[in-house]
Amino acid sequence: MKLEGKVALITGGAQGIGRAIALALAREGAKVVVSDINLEKAEETCREIAALGQEAAAVKGNVADGKDAEGMVQKS
Repeated sequence: MKLEGKVALITGGAQGIGRAIALALAREGAKVVVSDINLEKAEETCREIAALGQEAAAVKGNVADGKDAEGMVQKS
């Protein structure tokens, strides 16, 4: 699966399954937006993605909050 030119928005991407998915998509060439309520950990995941040579951005957000969810999509 090659994802060059695609952008992936991963919610809960700071740890666990979300983090693993973010890293896997980056390895396949996607630019990744990592969203989580823990911005510091989301930024840590982004640094790992950058070390793979891919672009990544961290966004603080809670998908249970409609405004946060809308903001995540706009920043992607």
